[in-house]
Amino acid sequence: MDKVRDLRTSLAAKCGAIALLIAVCAAATVGSFAVVLLSCGYGTASSFQEDLLCREQMEGALGSAFWYVVESGGSSYSSYRSSLERCGGFSAQVYQGNPADGNLAGSWGDVPKGADLWFSETDIRYWDGTEYTVVGCLSHHLPAGSNFAVRFSLYNQLHSLPFGVTVLLTVILWCGALALLVFLLCAAGHKAGREGVVLNWQDRIPLDLYLCCTMTLMAIGVSVGMSSSGLPMALEAASCALGLLVAGAAALATLLTLATRLKKGKILRNTICWRLWRWCVMVCRAMWDAMMEFLRVLPLTWRGVLFTGSVLAVQTFLTLVMFDSYDGELFFLFTIVLDAALIAAAAWLSVQIQKVLDMGSALAAGELDAHLDTEKMYFDVKRHAEHLNAIGEGMNKAVEQRMKSERLKTELITNVSHDIKTPLTSIVNYVDLLKKEELPPAAGEYLAVLDRQSKRLKKLTEDLVEASKASTGSMTVNMEPIVVNEIIHQAIGDYDEKLAAGRLEVIVSTFEGNLMALADGRLLWRVLDNLLSNVCKYALGGTRVYVDLSAHDGRVFLSMKNISRDPLNISADELMERFVRGDASRHTEGSGLGLNIARSLMDLMDGTFQLSVDGDLFKAELSLKG
Repeated sequence: MDKVRDLRTSLAAKCGAIALLIAVCAAATVGSFAVVLLSCGYGTASSFQEDLLCREQMEGALGSAFWYVVESGGSSYSSYRSSLERCGGFSAQVYQGNPADGNLAGSWGDVPKGADLWFSETDIRYWDGTEYTVVGCLSHHLPAGSNFAVRFSLYNQLHSLPFGVTVLLTVILWCGALALLVFLLCAAGHKAGREGVVLNWQDRIPLDLYLCCTMTLMAIGVSVGMSSSGLPMALEAASCALGLLVAGAAALATLLTLATRLKKGKILRNTICWRLWRWCVMVCRAMWDAMMEFLRVLPLTWRGVLFTGSVLAVQTFLTLVMFDSYDGELFFLFTIVLDAALIAAAAWLSVQIQKVLDMGSALAAGELDAHLDTEKMYFDVKRHAEHLNAIGEGMNKAVEQRMKSERLKTELITNVSHDIKTPLTSIVNYVDLLKKEELPPAAGEYLAVLDRQSKRLKKLTEDLVEASKASTGSMTVNMEPIVVNEIIHQAIGDYDEKLAAGRLEVIVSTFEGNLMALADGRLLWRVLDNLLSNVCKYALGGTRVYVDLSAHDGRVFLSMKNISRDPLNISADELMERFVRGDASRHTEGSGLGLNIARSLMDLMDGTFQLSVDGDLFKAELSLKG
């Protein structure tokens, strides 16, 4: 295998194979020619005079001699003379009628005297009805190079060849030529010291140009071989051999370069036609891109006007041609097809716009996961749909980021509050221990302040934890039917002392009987506790607090109204925010989380919590499912 690879890359081996291939092909061609001639009966007669090689040439020479004599001085006289001059050793007499009458019309050459001659004659009728007899004789001593001499030599060679052996040798030669051709095709493109297939200068010529050149050379070679008739046979044979050699060399070069290009791949890309096609495609694409860019720059309105105007212009042209043409039905059909295409385009555009509108409605309704398939959309509709998809994805990311931020904030508050509760519990416990000891009056006052502030800090810490749990929904909710009347009276009863201390009178307005609502009793108690705590802190002393309970439309409603002690210079929405208090001076105790916690707890119970401020009137409204 390595030796074969070395031979494929050897220049000497390739040149030797080419030379050997030419020689073997020439020998195989000669053998094939000999087999064909022997098969047709040439060279098989016992003597040259009786063989087809001699008889065919003799018939031609007798005809030329007749016309040479009869057409003496005519336009074709010189051609007959030159033809007879190539027939060395031939002479002829042309008689009018029977040669026995001795009426000699003319002759070519002198008949040599002696017995070493061969005679032949033929009868020819002229177009005026006159009968002629042409008697020809051929000397056995033929001049070298004459047509008869070449044919005689060919006869001797063919007559001496055994037919079977000739056929066998010819087949062997053609097999050898095929083997050499296969080796050259395998070796094509390989060079010493280079890996893979290497292109030479002729392999880089565009294939179609190369094929045109080689086909031209082959045509020239064939035409040279075919146009040599009329020359002496030796020159005719040499001319034919030269033509075949040129045509064969062109064919071999074409096969070798085709083999190299096929091994390299992309055989059609190295052609002028392919380059012209690519250039045309690039030009068309550039023109199309330029037109699309121009249309893209135009506003959508002008694009619609341009498209509609173009359709109407084409339709007007077809209508005018329809009236002025005998084939009006065909143009009418074109107009109908154009209208149908316009309707289809309008329907398609309407469907796409409706999908975009539905996508916008879905986003407006809060369906951030909605997605629009833009694969079958085009132009501005597709861009707008992609923008809507991007908006949805961006809003999703923003919501996720906001939720993540809220979770982190809640976790931070919960963790910090938990860390604060441990030392705070110790402080409260030690304060309780100190209160049991006998302390000086001043120390007792300090201890009272410390006790009050530590409890305030503990309450603030608990409110922070509760607010974070309520806002994130991590608080356990136990929904069950409860009697709202009872829980309201219990809450007010727990605040009797604080309400009395603040000189506040609570007026509860409820109808008789139990009013049931679906809620978590523990959470609802916390909401009422926060509201009543706010009343005790901020209500004007000596006023009334109104608590109203009602039910309608399948829901239970609770409202609590009081007069604020301080001016309410803040909106109801701001009061619902965390760490916001109604008294700007902050002279009362409180964390500013009570109302926010109450709203979050009502949300967990699928209820509502609303505040309203009218001057100094503060009103809180709650609703629950009945």
